Amino acid sequence: MACEAPAVDEIRRILSTAALALAVGWSGGTIAADAPAALAEADQACLACHAQEGLAKTFGKGESVSLHVQGEAFARSVHSALGCSGCHSEVDLKTHPGGGKTFATAREFSIAQAGACRQCHEDAFEQHKASVHAARIEQGSALAPTCTGCHGFHTVTPKTAYETCVTCHAAALAAHRQWLPNAALHHEVVSCAACHAPKALRMVDLRFFDRATKRWVVEAAGAQTFGKLAGAVDADGNGLDPAELASLLKQVNPDAAALPKTLRGRIELRSNVEAHGLAAKETAIKACDSCHQAGAEPFQNVTVSMTGPDGRPVRHAAQKQVLDSPLAVASLPEFYAIGGTRSRLLDLLFLAALVAGVGFPIGHLTLRWIFRKGKGR
Repeated sequence: MACEAPAVDEIRRILSTAALALAVGWSGGTIAADAPAALAEADQACLACHAQEGLAKTFGKGESVSLHVQGEAFARSVHSALGCSGCHSEVDLKTHPGGGKTFATAREFSIAQAGACRQCHEDAFEQHKASVHAARIEQGSALAPTCTGCHGFHTVTPKTAYETCVTCHAAALAAHRQWLPNAALHHEVVSCAACHAPKALRMVDLRFFDRATKRWVVEAAGAQTFGKLAGAVDADGNGLDPAELASLLKQVNPDAAALPKTLRGRIELRSNVEAHGLAAKETAIKACDSCHQAGAEPFQNVTVSMTGPDGRPVRHAAQKQVLDSPLAVASLPEFYAIGGTRSRLLDLLFLAALVAGVGFPIGHLTLRWIFRKGKGR
């Protein structure tokens, strides 16, 4: 469910003037230094107080929650366009600070604040209700993460599931090494949710990687977008085929002398929303043949992507044949799943070469033996 922009704009318009006057009055008549001009006036007004270091909300047991907001970080977040009132519409400026509902503990406050996320992310909430994280919250676990536990507060920016998960599960790699071959490689190329949300549909995302900087390629703001470039190559609109993928790589790498940008494949969920439905670890996918066999489910849906200027992946559909076509071998030197992306034609060519390589000397020796035997008579 998407946010209703008109409703948010209406809230911000109503609060803007009052917030600015009220907050500037509290701060001695100045806008906070940490209030980027890119933010709306109402948001700058809020930062007049909330940009102050040490600003916090305290609770009865001596606990506290920081209310400090870094303006520059918020301006870069995916929620900056919504503004403060987009998530905090319950704030009554006539009584703020103060007023509003009281909470006994910081944990109770954190769980309640997650309700603001539900205004826009109902689909994710529905997935989360059946997750192991939701179950732990219901059981009273103080460690079970709420929305902000995984996504942060005012600095929400796109990042991979692995970057998110290791915040709490720092020992995950060591635990996987006890049973999973090449655990580090799996952690790099398989999204956590691809195994820990076993009911979700998965896919292969071929993401552009810069071999020179050892980082994912991020397109520059204002440059020709990857989406338009891929759309032009895929003129018929039915997904990139092996030849079109090769053409796309040439256009992304116009300088033949430079170290080429290549494609690295990742197993990810087809819908990121389903990543919120994480199951208990006992039900996680552990069967190797889930990926390492011909026709495995993740390889039935393929995309090619590049990271956009805002950190979000820009994806274009590709035909599944790009994973096992001999024409795509040169395009995908860094993606190969044993048993999952095998090319039967390449197997046949290898077998033919093997037979020829072994058969030629045997045939040659046989003919020499026959010839010598004939001469001996």
